[in-house]
Amino acid sequence: MRERIIAVFAVVVLVVVVLSFVIMRASLGDLANKNEAPRAATAAVALLQVDALRTERWLAHQAATSRELATLFEVPDGQARGEGATKVADGLHEVARAALPIAPERVVLVDIKGVVVGRNGSKLLRGEMLGERHPEMLETLKAGATASDVWLDSTRGEQLLVSYAPFRGRDGEVIGGLIIGTQFNDERLGATSQGTSGSSLVAVVVSADHADLVAKALVGKAAEDNPKGLLDGLVSPAALDASRQAMASGQVVDVSGVPSDLVAAARRLTGYGDDKRAVIVAVASARIGGAVGAMLLPLLGVVALGLLLVAVAGFLLDAYISRPVGDLEEGLLAIINGQTELRFELEHAVLGGLVFRLNSLLNQLLGVTEDTTDDEGRPSYAPRPADFNAALNVDERMASADVGDVADAVKLRDEDRDAYYKRIYAEYITAKRSFGDPVDHITESAFTARIAESERQLSQKHARPFRYRIDVQDKEVVLIAVPLG
Repeated sequence: MRERIIAVFAVVVLVVVVLSFVIMRASLGDLANKNEAPRAATAAVALLQVDALRTERWLAHQAATSRELATLFEVPDGQARGEGATKVADGLHEVARAALPIAPERVVLVDIKGVVVGRNGSKLLRGEMLGERHPEMLETLKAGATASDVWLDSTRGEQLLVSYAPFRGRDGEVIGGLIIGTQFNDERLGATSQGTSGSSLVAVVVSADHADLVAKALVGKAAEDNPKGLLDGLVSPAALDASRQAMASGQVVDVSGVPSDLVAAARRLTGYGDDKRAVIVAVASARIGGAVGAMLLPLLGVVALGLLLVAVAGFLLDAYISRPVGDLEEGLLAIINGQTELRFELEHAVLGGLVFRLNSLLNQLLGVTEDTTDDEGRPSYAPRPADFNAALNVDERMASADVGDVADAVKLRDEDRDAYYKRIYAEYITAKRSFGDPVDHITESAFTARIAESERQLSQKHARPFRYRIDVQDKEVVLIAVPLG
């Protein structure tokens, strides 16, 4: 019995676990990881924007506190001024490497006309009209403000994220600008990915008729499966339309045209120039990788726990059901073998009724009278009307109509009818109980009805009203009829 119970429930546990695994696998197999790419694009843009703001604040602080910058243009000789500017740029470059999150590749000083005075580590760019190539920068510096921008020029090999701040002379007037540029390349985008979501990132510059990939940082499936197909998809007409929508709206836009096992989302790079310089595209796996495999071990644990619980439940059920059934089987076999006096004594919430009926059946078959009294010797069957009538007939010993006490008669006559019946019933029951006689079968309604009927019969017979009083004679309770007139 025990083995069968355990086997049945073990099969149930296994079926439920297998079906649960199949259903979850089917559900997760179609579950798209749609939110990862938009979150990654938003986080990457936010980090790049924060980097720009930190650089601008640092530049503004250096421009406001550097004495070399304030006195730079007081040197009359152009050559000496250039050497001094390079020296200042070299110093700022070293400080910036330790102070800024991304080490700068270029530190440049320009005058109020946008002409390069000097840069770090080189004499290149001296005298170049940088303000003419980037008029937005020149206007910002003249206005005494800070800003950041994206400078892309393939002919000059320029691909920078730049930040700039004005510096002032002794009189407080703006006399030039301090510019810091970091490479906008794969390494910079990789650092941004590591600092945010860890997803693949691609920087795209959108023009009127095409899109150019500026930098990329591919990881995971994007780098392993088909990176060329992914990059070609990001410059396809469908992806170009999505990038344009992202550029125009400033919202995250899903990018189509990428391989089916990947999802991509685009968001414009804000905080640089007019916020329409470039688009950051984040790429993520289209499905939750490893989710099904990760569920396998917990499910196996659930199977083991389920089987253990089934085994424990099997032992408990066997002890609760099988053992009493075995005792009944052994008892019946003993009765068949001649032990006819044997009866079952088993208290069981489930089998108790069956045991009682078996004992009753054995008593009927073997002709044994059952003991129907309780522990105190009282009958266990319900009282019958004949029992009360017989007791009343035995106890009802009426005295002569002429026998009685006038005072008792007057008192009985003046007593309220309902109170009278309640009183004599209570006195009768109390007297009966004092002798140990059973009274459970005598109800007040039956007693009152019987007394009222006897009073009516006596009144008709003797032409006068009667009532009863309780009396005790020779350890017996009797009813004495008292004439009222």
